Amino acid sequence: MAAKTPTVCALLFAALLGAGCGSAWPQVIDPTDIVTLREGTPHIRRVVDMGSPHIGAAGPLLPASDGQVVVGEQLLIEGSGFGKQPTVLIAGRAAEVRWRTSGGGLIVQVPSGGPAGAQSVVVEASGKRAESSILIHRLAVVLDGQRRLLHALRVLGGSGQQLTVEPFGKPVPVGRALGLSLSSDGAAAYVLVSEGDREQVAIVDLTASGGPSLKEKRPLRHRAKAIVAASAARTIAMVGDRELTLWDVSEACRPTAWPAASLPAEASAATTFALSPTGTLLAAGFATTNEVALIDVRPSRTEVTPKEAGRTVVLPLARQPMLHSVRFSSEGDLLWTLSGEKQASAAAQATQLVAVTVGEKEPNGLKRELSLGKPIDVRDAGSPLSLSVARSQPIASGATIRTVPDRSQVVFATAPRSEGSHPLPGSLFRVGAGGALKTLLSGSQLFASVDLSPDAGLAITAEQPASGALTVTVADTEVQSTVSLTLGTAPPSDKEAPVEVLVQP
Repeated sequence: MAAKTPTVCALLFAALLGAGCGSAWPQVIDPTDIVTLREGTPHIRRVVDMGSPHIGAAGPLLPASDGQVVVGEQLLIEGSGFGKQPTVLIAGRAAEVRWRTSGGGLIVQVPSGGPAGAQSVVVEASGKRAESSILIHRLAVVLDGQRRLLHALRVLGGSGQQLTVEPFGKPVPVGRALGLSLSSDGAAAYVLVSEGDREQVAIVDLTASGGPSLKEKRPLRHRAKAIVAASAARTIAMVGDRELTLWDVSEACRPTAWPAASLPAEASAATTFALSPTGTLLAAGFATTNEVALIDVRPSRTEVTPKEAGRTVVLPLARQPMLHSVRFSSEGDLLWTLSGEKQASAAAQATQLVAVTVGEKEPNGLKRELSLGKPIDVRDAGSPLSLSVARSQPIASGATIRTVPDRSQVVFATAPRSEGSHPLPGSLFRVGAGGALKTLLSGSQLFASVDLSPDAGLAITAEQPASGALTVTVADTEVQSTVSLTLGTAPPSDKEAPVEVLVQP
């Protein structure tokens, strides 16, 4: 894959930046010095991307700017008249002012959830405002475990706008991968890697100058088989058969870990996992019994003590293993489950999507009531492959599953069936109003993984054909429009390794 190619504007920007300041970046000032800053009429002189430098105290600023702004990246806003307590809006969303610099500049992070493309930067102070603009890139991160590479792709469009998908930087070698997650701010990707007698986590900086870059590989203290992230909290979890490790990723490229904790014995047989948006509940799915369990993993100041908080059978009438995937809704009040038979021939039971309502905690306790919503049967479809729920625009609760909004947050994929009297293509479905299904894509390929953009306007899927290269397709969830990109033709190193795609929030 070719390295990302800066636009003419980006190159000119970088040249002017180098000529104008070189290494003379402003100093970060101590918070106690903010009182010395003057009020006035705000004026923005420049907005500069900085990557994700560690800023722990006042002192020299050591950024890594390349003129390309991505979700989760830190920005330096320089100008005058910002005063002591300015408000910053990027793409209409509030951006926290992290630090101030000499001369009154602002250091902020590009907030998640907003639109990509050309967006406004607004600074409000003393009842007045200044405005500038930046070009924000949103990345789809693709784990090609079969070739042991991590790709970053720029995706844009949707809702009738022209679709774009193109390489962003060079692929990052990651080793024998087991799974992928992203920080909730989108600044870093985490790849669970099998290394010898224990696993490691590869930390990849998605905001690095020149494209994503491997920061470090950090070993775990126990075996792990899954890695999951909270969508609204700075928490990720590495889960094994008997133990779990939580990381605080408030600074995405410099995680801090709680001590490894023992899981309840009943969790050892779980095959699929999800972390609630707040990072306090781990959902564990058991394929052999078609059950889901909730495990409270709320950390104290010094440790994590996992305890089971609820359990239910998702498919009470099923007599064979069917549960495939679990995902939390954006508000955490629903746990979506995808189930189906795995054989390639005609199935005796339909693939099903079931929403499990997660009740409130009992007073002075941990237990939660889990109740099943009305199943959505997927007739004439193959076995389940992947499930995704967007991280914004909450959908209806399990009690009102029949009134799912037209623009649903739930998409899932099924495999093709070539055997039997009624062959079926592989399909990517979107859940619509009343549980109706809309087919977004279909074909002979395997839709190995799918994820949604924050507004659910784009579905991005990694497609693995029966033979040939891995392909990423971006589909507009509202209109019939797609665009695809092939990720090289190198032969796979491990045909059984996972293929996953996640989109920056």
